[in-house]
Amino acid sequence: MAKRLVHDIVIAGGGVMGMSTAFNLTKYIDPSKICVLEPDPTYSRSASALSWASVRQQFSLSENIQLSQSSIKFIKDIHQNLGIPGEDTVDINYKEGSYLFLARPETAHLLEQNITVQEAAGVKVQRYTGEELQRKYPYLHTSDIALASDCGEDEGWFDPWLLLSAYKRKIQSLGVNVIRAQVTGFQSNKQVKVCDMTSNAEYSIHYDKFVNATGIHASYTNELLNDSISSDSRFTLPVQPQRRQTFHIKCKDGPKNLPLMCCPLKTVIRSEGPDTYIVLHSSGPLAQNSEEVAEFGDVDDDLFVGDIWENLAYRIPAFEAVKILGGWVGYYEYNTLDQNALIGQHPLLQDHYNINGFSGHGIQQSPAAGRCLAEIMCGTKPHIDIAELSLQRVLEDRPY
Repeated sequence: MAKRLVHDIVIAGGGVMGMSTAFNLTKYIDPSKICVLEPDPTYSRSASALSWASVRQQFSLSENIQLSQSSIKFIKDIHQNLGIPGEDTVDINYKEGSYLFLARPETAHLLEQNITVQEAAGVKVQRYTGEELQRKYPYLHTSDIALASDCGEDEGWFDPWLLLSAYKRKIQSLGVNVIRAQVTGFQSNKQVKVCDMTSNAEYSIHYDKFVNATGIHASYTNELLNDSISSDSRFTLPVQPQRRQTFHIKCKDGPKNLPLMCCPLKTVIRSEGPDTYIVLHSSGPLAQNSEEVAEFGDVDDDLFVGDIWENLAYRIPAFEAVKILGGWVGYYEYNTLDQNALIGQHPLLQDHYNINGFSGHGIQQSPAAGRCLAEIMCGTKPHIDIAELSLQRVLEDRPY
């Protein structure tokens, strides 16, 4: 391991969180002193690339609402933010489309609480009784719904691969080093060991600051760090990969322009085309190790034919007749503490930082989250107060 590189900042993970952090750091330091490590430039197993890339403001915490509001502004002005002079216009195929949340009587009070928080944050949220919901969305079965909500603006979805590609092109044009390499360990004196994924050569990189942005592999990266430091500086990162399946279905007589609907029984669906839809099931078991994550497998059609189809057909009777066109499997980086982001400095080590655990809403918040972390790293007050999303709550076992 004779080769040794030197960078002021090393970011492990070239998904949207790592790329956004790198992009925002270029506003403060020389881009050539920033290094992003990403083992798979195709992003074939990336949580970012396999996500739905949906954006919403309807959250229960004000920090999540603010992160999304800031990110939506960035996304809607994507060319000005990530465009490169002399190159084609950046377009990530952003489409406006509301989320629709449904609550039965036993959970209506929780949705009402969320709506109150959203209204205080300036979200143009609309509430509906079951009868009002039926009038607006006549294709829905609503007799068991006590309360529902949707949003009139600044929600929708986009192409995740296009956002990843735009970030990568932009930071490379600015001079950031993007290296196809995998973190394999740490050494003393701020050195990270890596394996070059092209040549299989191993070498080390000296850094002043290190960022763990490895998504579903964040806990593994953290354990590599734990192996190299004293016991009083170690901590366990509560992030595990959760398997999720997306089914692509066709329904000839289904509703047109279906919003992104979150049903009471953990089923999420939205329109994909005039008579096609994508359906998400994300209540799979948490992966325990990297080998489980490596075995993505195929979508389980039997799972759809069972409970998922029954629930969809109950909510939208037209879905009694559907055809499965295909689908894909991905993973969430699931924060087992409270399902909210972990952003900021390592709670026990200086010059080590984390941006993990977004639990399904990472790509939509990546522009603002990366900006907040860059601001923290460079000693600037974050443009959003995310103190409650710090890693200190992990040490205190304090869910937010």
